[in-house]
Amino acid sequence: MAKTDVLARVDSDLERGHTYLAIQRLSSLAAADPGDLDIRARLAAVHRATGNLAEAGRWGFLTEDATDAEIAAFERSRRAAWEQVNTLRGVHPSGLGPRASARYLALTERAGAEHGIPVPMTAVEPDTWLDRLFFGLVLTLIGAIPVLAVIGLVTVVRWLL
Repeated sequence: MAKTDVLARVDSDLERGHTYLAIQRLSSLAAADPGDLDIRARLAAVHRATGNLAEAGRWGFLTEDATDAEIAAFERSRRAAWEQVNTLRGVHPSGLGPRASARYLALTERAGAEHGIPVPMTAVEPDTWLDRLFFGLVLTLIGAIPVLAVIGLVTVVRWLL
């Protein structure tokens, strides 16, 4: 479904007071394109409207309209700076506004200080479907090796008997 169609459904859901459905739809869009700051801002606004400051801070962290209370709630919900950075991955910092960029820079510096290594100000690219397919095939092969070994062992024992 096209982004415009999903956003139209989100607007319809919100008009009817169905915030849960709107959040689900917006979360799907955010997962598909984590760097879309407009989607993040809309998701933060819905969470803000429902009173969920931690999630509003999470989704609004990289936008200019996040409040200090929302950012503080997000930071309390994920104490470690590394965890916060990981939650925000997939967004390239060059597209951020001045407040969000400064906030993100401070966060990456705190995360680097936690572990003694610098955190680059570059986005962690989300996995592609090809990466997931390769990982799945590797896991399948790793899981198949013991099964094949047992089948081979049973076959050899039957030959010997």
